[in-house]
Amino acid sequence: MTGLILKDLLNLKRHSRMYLILIAFYIVLGVVNGDFVMFGSMITVLAAIMPITSIAYDEKNNWDRYALTMPVSRMNLVLSRYASGLIFLTASFVITILSMATIGKTPLIEAVAFGSGIFAVGIIFMDIVLPIIFKYGVEKGRIFMMLVLFAPTGALVLISKLGFAFPEEPPINLIYLLPLITAATSAASVYASIVIYGKKEF
Repeated sequence: MTGLILKDLLNLKRHSRMYLILIAFYIVLGVVNGDFVMFGSMITVLAAIMPITSIAYDEKNNWDRYALTMPVSRMNLVLSRYASGLIFLTASFVITILSMATIGKTPLIEAVAFGSGIFAVGIIFMDIVLPIIFKYGVEKGRIFMMLVLFAPTGALVLISKLGFAFPEEPPINLIYLLPLITAATSAASVYASIVIYGKKEF
């Protein structure tokens, strides 16, 4: 599976300069606005869609049809996508914490708390989207992906318009439950993707 992960990384290498420019842009934006919340959120979203970008390249080149002629199991092909996404999300987690703590002068505990929360959101987003992409492909699944991405924002705006107040800090129990929630969503997502991909014809 290591070779499959390296293949994904090499696939995305061609756009590495663009990603670095985006990261630098959001760092500058965070410094100017004195707020690194958007920075952490944006690079987490960017990290979460990396596996989908790699799948798009593979679909264009009919990679899956070729890969299945080799001694590579369908399960490993699926797991490699999740592993790649986890690598990128972990990198975004570290970058977010370091940027907030050093450039943003945010207390380390607060930076870690925010980074952990947004890291969990990134995993859940990936867990929801990847089975859809495996089922319908990148082109057809793109609409679903955008709905998953923007639906929570729309819901929050609607709730605030209705006059409901949000707590200034998330309930402490929710923070403790995040590892369990993400583990559950990841297990369900991986299982669904393996079943979907196992039945897929190329």
